[in-house]
Amino acid sequence: MSRAQASTPTRLFRALGTLALGVGVSAAFVTPASAAPASSPSPGVTVTSVQKVAADYPCYGVATSGATSCFQPYGEHLYTCDTAADGHHPGTTYRVNGGSWHTVQYDLGNGYCADLNLSIGESGYIDIQACNYEGSTVLNCSGVRRVSANG
Repeated sequence: MSRAQASTPTRLFRALGTLALGVGVSAAFVTPASAAPASSPSPGVTVTSVQKVAADYPCYGVATSGATSCFQPYGEHLYTCDTAADGHHPGTTYRVNGGSWHTVQYDLGNGYCADLNLSIGESGYIDIQACNYEGSTVLNCSGVRRVSANG
């Protein structure tokens, strides 16, 4: 489906995803930032700012208190963002095309996102869920959202 032909529900989900990420960006400006994270928390993962993710190509996401997860179909990037200076760290639980669930957690600091570059065919999809952690203990999670790899 081309962008010009996007249905009302698709536009609504995009707007809600943008709103959720905007709340995270606002929190990043209101709360003091933690020290910058390491340049790469694990192989294949880079770190960027919440502001850069919000300004880049549309990212379809979910949020919970202190954490946002979003997927950019263009380039298949999965972002896990820390959106609160609460001493906790964000994580994303995801699965590609109905496969096994995977969980990634990053100690980033408020205002930072881990960028996991995936490879998903345009006919595929990803299910994502954002969670906030204290150590290995889950504090809260969002609902699960399915995003098409072709946007």
